[in-house]
Amino acid sequence: MSAQTLHAAGILDRSRPTGLSLHPFRGIRRSQHALARDHEPAFYILEQRRGAALLQRGMIGTLDLTTSQRAILPHEHVIADKVALQRRIIRLAGGNPEPLLLACHGADDAHEVMAQITGRRPDTTVEAPDGIRHSLWRCADVGHQRVIAADFGVRSALIADGHHRYAAALKHRRRFGGRSGPWDRILALVVDTRRHPLHLGAIHRHLPDLASHEAAARAAAVATVEEVCPRTHLQPHPGELILLGDDRRWSVTAPRTGEVRAALAGHPEAWQSLDAAVLHHLFIDRVWRTPSGSHKVSYLPDLTHAPTTGTLALLAPPTEDDVRRLAERGTRMPQKSTSFGPKPLPWLVTYHHGFQTRGSVEE
Repeated sequence: MSAQTLHAAGILDRSRPTGLSLHPFRGIRRSQHALARDHEPAFYILEQRRGAALLQRGMIGTLDLTTSQRAILPHEHVIADKVALQRRIIRLAGGNPEPLLLACHGADDAHEVMAQITGRRPDTTVEAPDGIRHSLWRCADVGHQRVIAADFGVRSALIADGHHRYAAALKHRRRFGGRSGPWDRILALVVDTRRHPLHLGAIHRHLPDLASHEAAARAAAVATVEEVCPRTHLQPHPGELILLGDDRRWSVTAPRTGEVRAALAGHPEAWQSLDAAVLHHLFIDRVWRTPSGSHKVSYLPDLTHAPTTGTLALLAPPTEDDVRRLAERGTRMPQKSTSFGPKPLPWLVTYHHGFQTRGSVEE
């Protein structure tokens, strides 16, 4: 559906934004050996490939924080220290070197524009150490920019990655006391996940000071615990935790309903079926509670370099539809519940506050 059709149908009313307010900007692009400043405002199409396989394609622009909040669906709680770190990055970098990763549905017109532009040679290509090739195309044509802005302007989006960056940007703009400026926007990559599904993995937990056999023994007081073969039972199923340590592995299932309800009292009812919430509030905070009441917990989005000491608690990932349904109801998941990817490279294209002028595709 074109921008003109949206206007005629009364769906798009720019005086009352209901969707994503996405804007072109003057970017600083990284290449293999240098940086390039773009003096003309542009959207940037990002494509990620491994060999010939297309992993992701999406549109990078700047998201207006003042007019897009109703269309943004956060799904996780944040950690205060990590928000403070991201605020420091904004100040030191003078803007945003890494975009939010936003998942939307639809965007047919934007897809057509991307298909046209990616038919030519990319403006920037960077080969990452993991073998993924990141390519950028500039979209500086004002007509194309209007179509893109109109299409995303009627859509909501789930924050797939970047909750701490988003919270930091909201805090950062408050420093200016309502004065308008480039700090009112944040760099964002929007991906239509119906066309380019994101990989969704769990974020596992490591408790370095808790022996795995002790964790399993304590868990047996409130759930069904069975030791399993480390070589055959590798991934947890939804509703199951797997505990690892010292070359042993346990499956933890069916926690007692009364124990779960007591541990999650005061939290949203939906959390009772979230594995990450049950792990933290029942097992970590109650069952495995230390005499001091504190735990060292680290978060592992993958197990490539997983520690071999202490206890590893593995979780099954939720689905994107499950995450979106909770977010649409206003229910946030516990911190570090999901790991969406692939993620864009930091510093591939930077939104620098000092390199912008106010304006939009309307002007």
